[in-house]
Amino acid sequence: MKHPCVEFILACACCDVLGEFVRTLAPEFPEIETRVYVAGVDMDYIPKYGAVTESMLVINESEVLPELSKAAIRKAFEDLAATVK
Repeated sequence: MKHPCVEFILACACCDVLGEFVRTLAPEFPEIETRVYVAGVDMDYIPKYGAVTESMLVINESEVLPELSKAAIRKAFEDLAATVK
């Protein structure tokens, strides 16, 4: 992926709403490359991050968001977009 990028790995059904939230934020931040992976369906993330048992949001392929909530995810997008401008 090119930078800046956000990758959301959806590993449990309870986080499905957060995966959809990431998908809805992506068009608002076109300068950020965004990808949502679904565990068990997508396998592209495994070489980079290994087998994942909990949902997680990865920023620029190196930083993991410690808290998964809509507010925290939106802030991560906004902070990352601010570094581009």
